[in-house]
Amino acid sequence: MTPSSVNNTPGLTDYLSEENGLGTESILMRDIFTKVKSIALLEQHIVLIGEIGVGKKRLAQIIHRCSLRENGPFHTFYCIDVTEAKFKEAFWEHIHFENEHLQIKYEALEKAGGGILYLDQFSELSGEYMLNIVNSYIRGCNQLFKYNISMFPRLILSISQDSFQKLAKTKVWGELLKILNPISIMLPPLRERKEDIPALIKTFLAEAKSSEPSWQNLAITPEAVNECKIYAWPGNVRQLKNAILQGSVLSHGSTIESHHLPFSMNWKLPYK
Repeated sequence: MTPSSVNNTPGLTDYLSEENGLGTESILMRDIFTKVKSIALLEQHIVLIGEIGVGKKRLAQIIHRCSLRENGPFHTFYCIDVTEAKFKEAFWEHIHFENEHLQIKYEALEKAGGGILYLDQFSELSGEYMLNIVNSYIRGCNQLFKYNISMFPRLILSISQDSFQKLAKTKVWGELLKILNPISIMLPPLRERKEDIPALIKTFLAEAKSSEPSWQNLAITPEAVNECKIYAWPGNVRQLKNAILQGSVLSHGSTIESHHLPFSMNWKLPYK
């Protein structure tokens, strides 16, 4: 697919207008999405940095859908609590005998070939594992796809904000930059873009309705929306989604009121 053909297909602006959690009134997020429209069409690897629950994977999926690799796979490797066996299975080479021939196999790379390999919570790995995965990626791509560079999976690394503060001061970070030469994107927490909360609530209500036929009249009161707007959201977009789901259940799919939301949002202490 050529860049010109991509411009004639539904792009990022169309996805933002869909009820998929990406509609935004935030100047910060609009700036990010404007940059993503250009970044998606490149072939450089990407590092997404932000607090847990801020929407890094959702943005990675948007990058995939707006890139020249949109017809390729989007494969996720979860780095949380990764074991040595899991790491070896995904990133170490395996010799496989097939049709009377020996073949070299790299599970994760083959699943993502020609598409995106999203390393979810990459910053939860030790520095040693980070470098091992990246080096195995380079070695595996050269062995599997050396005659077809377009099949190299494009890496998107998910790094939490807290971990990044520590990682950026280490030699490991310098090595990662040297090997991958990635583009870094910082995602702001929900508390810094509260103007997006009403649109996100609308999205999550729509998702709740589609998941339960008896919830077709599901709604939310202005007071409950206001509770959401003044809350700090330490768990970001993921926490907001869970709050709306809880409200949907406790309201029996009717109208979500303030007392249906998690008590930490509307509980008033009798003292300061």
